[in-house]
Amino acid sequence: MSPTETPARRLRDAIEPVAMVHVHSEEAREQYEAIGLDRFTGYVLGRAGTLGLPPTPLVLATFGVFEPDMLSGVYEGGLTTATVPDVLAAKQAGALRCLHRVLGEPGRDVEEVVTVLRGGLDGAPSIGKPLFAGLSALDWPGDAWGRLWHATNLLREFRGDAHLAALVAHGIGALESNLLTEALVGIDLRRYTRTRSWPEAAIDAAVDDLVDRALLARDGTLTTRGAAVRHDIEDATEAVLDDVLEGMEHGLDLVVERCTVWSRALREAGAFPDDDGKLQAG
Repeated sequence: MSPTETPARRLRDAIEPVAMVHVHSEEAREQYEAIGLDRFTGYVLGRAGTLGLPPTPLVLATFGVFEPDMLSGVYEGGLTTATVPDVLAAKQAGALRCLHRVLGEPGRDVEEVVTVLRGGLDGAPSIGKPLFAGLSALDWPGDAWGRLWHATNLLREFRGDAHLAALVAHGIGALESNLLTEALVGIDLRRYTRTRSWPEAAIDAAVDDLVDRALLARDGTLTTRGAAVRHDIEDATEAVLDDVLEGMEHGLDLVVERCTVWSRALREAGAFPDDDGKLQAG
């Protein structure tokens, strides 16, 4: 079974555009600019801010995949301009305005999906999952689309925390993880990695290391060993989702079907990149 066919992966790909409208939508940009931030800085502070006011090393540790000096500068610079409560408010406002614009007034199916997701999240253990734990401490929005957005973000952070732990357990560092993800989902080598601000010299060294470890071929494809390791990482990540899927009982197909429809509409409206590689890479 390929990663895109597993229940946990189907769920992850279905919710990704919904969860990330606070990053990619025009409404998000407008809300962040209103408090003096660009879109990416709003994303960084809005995500880190679920931990309160964390020190920079904690932000680097929890985000994992970004070039550390760049991320440090963005985070620390953003805090000189905006407060965490203001960023969290802008993050939610942008998401809700986008969802209402693109998807219209929420119907009963929205609450049905939220109920299923909450059933899974209620049994999700927070130990070892700092971003999920921080986000779970925030109040649920009163708006139905807002509750869906919050539920998908909780699930995304739960999976992300588990995925970062699986990478570390398999001896894969932050830069190397980007390169292996490119190879797994079929993105041109380095294209996705560069969006995380890694310099070419560091990328060259990481590629050399992965080739020396027989995980990556020079043409950017996974070796047999590399494919096995990368799939093991996916399996380890998704095993952590077992409790969530069990808590959703028989609602997985409903969630995947409805969220796929909403996510397609968001992609077509420009609220999330209409790019399958970006969708699968996260």
